[in-house]
Amino acid sequence: MQARSRETRRRLVRAALRLWSERGFETGIEETTAEEIAQAAGVTKGTFYFHFAHKEEILLEMGYETASILSEEAARCIKANRGLEESLRSLMNALARSIKAADPAAVIRALAEFRRPRRADAEIPPLDPAFAEAFEVLFARAQKEGEVTDQVEPSEMAQILEALVLDSILEWAQGRTGRLNLALHRRTAIVLAGLHPDSSLSL
Repeated sequence: MQARSRETRRRLVRAALRLWSERGFETGIEETTAEEIAQAAGVTKGTFYFHFAHKEEILLEMGYETASILSEEAARCIKANRGLEESLRSLMNALARSIKAADPAAVIRALAEFRRPRRADAEIPPLDPAFAEAFEVLFARAQKEGEVTDQVEPSEMAQILEALVLDSILEWAQGRTGRLNLALHRRTAIVLAGLHPDSSLSL
């Protein structure tokens, strides 16, 4: 049952993204009805609403997929025993590839959707897509290895980096920077400089 439910959900997501892409994300989301998405996926309108409270929730799937990619990359970096700087560079490259493969208008809409309140019984993970989870894993390991200060919790380090990363992504999607990779690496370097064990961090 769970496997069938996940497959139905994936079909709905693929159908919606296809329709929105064909119609243009700037107006396609509003112009496309839930019934059209359900029909394109080969399911009923009721099935659509079983999975999604509203069609915009589908945009969150982009974030979940990217967060999953980052988590997998973080696991590979830890398994390969890479240092923090190299690991974060790998994550940022993977993140940039994933983001740049999407329509910028879709990225803007997805970022806005992350902040929209959702019903408690919706069949989606309870938390928004969290890039910070992958970052936290790396920071926690780096703290044990003495690569970063022990005065800041890894979760807080991850939240700071996530905020800067999301800001970089939004700037790219809005056309304010054409070099997403460079922006991500620069802001990562700034965070790492502040978290270095020898930095004059005073809390």
